[in-house]
Amino acid sequence: MAGISKDIKAEIIAKVKAGQKVADLAKAYGISTKTIYNWLRGQVKEQVSWREYKRVMKENQQLKQILGVLTLELEVKKRTETSTLLLEALPHLDKTLLADALGISR
Repeated sequence: MAGISKDIKAEIIAKVKAGQKVADLAKAYGISTKTIYNWLRGQVKEQVSWREYKRVMKENQQLKQILGVLTLELEVKKRTETSTLLLEALPHLDKTLLADALGISR
């Protein structure tokens, strides 16, 4: 809208970003909500390319795989520590049975 100064427009956009409701601001400034939403849409600078999207998705998948491996390693470590503690606390236990029960190698 040509009748609204850039300063007022910036002020309204800042208030929306700060959490104020578009409807309340539109009413207070005497403009339509559609105008404010158009201004906000104009704030979007760049869209992500398909190539960038695919790169990020591949990176995300790789990070999930790394997280999975680390989680498994941590679980094995916990089980090993548990079995070691049990063997120390209860030396009369059969080590083979304990290893099988905990799902670890003997």
